[in-house]
Amino acid sequence: MVFSGPWPHDLRLDPFRDAVWELSRDGRVEAFMTTEVSRMRGLPFFWVKHEWLWYQVNWLDGRRDHSNEDYGPEWYLVAELEPGRFEYDDGLVFDAKPVEGPHRIDLWERYGPP
Repeated sequence: MVFSGPWPHDLRLDPFRDAVWELSRDGRVEAFMTTEVSRMRGLPFFWVKHEWLWYQVNWLDGRRDHSNEDYGPEWYLVAELEPGRFEYDDGLVFDAKPVEGPHRIDLWERYGPP
């Protein structure tokens, strides 16, 4: 447990730091997911340092889901996205891939956290 000193940096989370993921089905893009890794102090003691993952699904029709969170050490969303899949709440399964370059920057500005 990290109480003092530098914040932990989970290398597994690096692909999810200020990232945009393309969500598609049958080759058709339906949404973009934004992910961000932040720092927090939490259980079992408030002074223990952790990282947590924030994510939000942003639909092409303009709808934006409420943001969600993922916590380690399990990192359920990370485990789901690493092989390139994302299962939405209603059982829809999407192919997921990170967006890179200038397109990621444009999408992050549009869909990233306020």
